[in-house]
Amino acid sequence: MFYCIDNLPGILALNFKNFFTCLLKGLTSICSLSLSKLIQKVMKKSISLIIIIFSLSCLLQAQKVSNYTYALDNGINVKCEKCWNQVWVSQSSEALKPSDQPVVLSGRYLGDLVSTSSFKLISSGKEVKVQGLKPGTYTMKASFKLSGRPGTLSFDIDGVVVRPQSKTIISVILYDYQIRIDEVKGGQNGLAAFSSGVERYKGLSEQNPACGIPTFFAKGAHDKAVTPAEVASGNKKGKMKPGIYDVLITLGSPASPQKVWLDNFQMKPDITYNIITNLNAGIVMYSGTNKEIKNFHLYPAGTADKQKGAATPDKTLELIRCETQNVTSPCPPGTYDVLLETGNGAKYEWRKNIAVTTGKRSEIK
Repeated sequence: MFYCIDNLPGILALNFKNFFTCLLKGLTSICSLSLSKLIQKVMKKSISLIIIIFSLSCLLQAQKVSNYTYALDNGINVKCEKCWNQVWVSQSSEALKPSDQPVVLSGRYLGDLVSTSSFKLISSGKEVKVQGLKPGTYTMKASFKLSGRPGTLSFDIDGVVVRPQSKTIISVILYDYQIRIDEVKGGQNGLAAFSSGVERYKGLSEQNPACGIPTFFAKGAHDKAVTPAEVASGNKKGKMKPGIYDVLITLGSPASPQKVWLDNFQMKPDITYNIITNLNAGIVMYSGTNKEIKNFHLYPAGTADKQKGAATPDKTLELIRCETQNVTSPCPPGTYDVLLETGNGAKYEWRKNIAVTTGKRSEIK
């Protein structure tokens, strides 16, 4: 079982604070190397420096987004509460070439979420053409076609600055859950059938029986749940009277639940709605030989170096806590310090800078 604590935005910031100290230590060790090794080492450090400077630049120039909407083509509006979804936006500029557009949108999408993107520029409430755009400050309305159930994810980016003879590049890193809903026609005695499942990432199902249970509410009335006409063992399958509902998919643990709302969900008679929530997560797993390790805790990278004294948990900084038989947990992409727990808190050990990528396993030993 995994637990989420809402500290995810701090991951990037703490990573950068520790980079320069590590870099200075690494550069000091270069002095004792042979010439060939020196060149190789400098190349590696240079590449790392470029990556970190780019990431740091993105952080310092990060822009907020507004009017974030996630709408499926069947009228369902997706809304998340205390989930892992994040948007990072930054802008940069370079010399404008004759073949360039003055503004471009460059996207990186984590996992299975988006297929294509487009945008409009707004000035004083009106759309303006990108071709021949005058210098000034604009609002970008960015739109992304979903790769799962057809639909659109969109948001506004304010403060897009266009300078004379320059190309403005708006860089977006987008991470959200993918919602897939398959509709299957078939006799259900006039009722609408449903099933709900969760994937850690595409193709890998979440085995936690409590993760992904749907709860139905009358449209716009979230204070009282509607009881299904039929429900199977496990509460993830059943039948509802046809109608329009707001459907709540609950993830995580009862102590720290993540909520995915599927508002305006129209359920028609004699159709089965198979709902899959893809977390687009990575996997952290303990693969060492110490069988006494049953739990681990994830923190922003750099936490271990800042902690004084013996390794110990700090709930104020903890991002995710994993308590499971096989010591594995889904988590959002990023870089973490992982605190391994032996027994029932008898001993703690740090594993630093564990990188997690969407759709892949990161092993800790």
